[in-house]
Amino acid sequence: MKHLAGYFNSYPIIPAVRDIKNLEKAMRIKESVLIFLLTGSIFNLEEAMELAHKYDKILMVNIDLVKGIAHDKEGIRYLAEKNLCDGIISTKGYLIKEASNNDLMTIQRVFLLDSASLISAEKSFNSNNVDAVEILPGLAAPYFIERQNNSKHKYPVIAGGLIKSKSEVDDLKKQNIFAVSTSDHQLWKYN
Repeated sequence: MKHLAGYFNSYPIIPAVRDIKNLEKAMRIKESVLIFLLTGSIFNLEEAMELAHKYDKILMVNIDLVKGIAHDKEGIRYLAEKNLCDGIISTKGYLIKEASNNDLMTIQRVFLLDSASLISAEKSFNSNNVDAVEILPGLAAPYFIERQNNSKHKYPVIAGGLIKSKSEVDDLKKQNIFAVSTSDHQLWKYN
């Protein structure tokens, strides 16, 4: 994921698709490189990957939200072998580990609610091959980065949720956020 950093310097937005009818709209944003799919079912994934290839995008599927995919090794293996995504997003460490074992990119999603959730997440990262971390709400991401600076493990941090303006995105970028994921179509037009 770190190799994508250059793309996010000028366009720090990752379109997060919450309604399948908006998938092609997200794919048409020429500046974006990653697309998060947070909806739909296993029946949408073949078409979603065809669109990703057509528009030269990387498709990350939130396996916790897309219906019809088992939350087990076989479900991950199926996604990888059938080429139904480039990677997964999940809150579940065991799915992240399995995805990594199947050569899929991985983003571990963390709801940073309190210090206990932070400690739990850090333990999970250290035992998995995480390519990036998505912190929700996004406004808590700088806290995670500050804490990560004192750790031997450093991950690209994506901020997601509760970000409503370009100025908030700019502020987060100044605090070393890798990128911002958003389902807000107005922010998809960042430039």
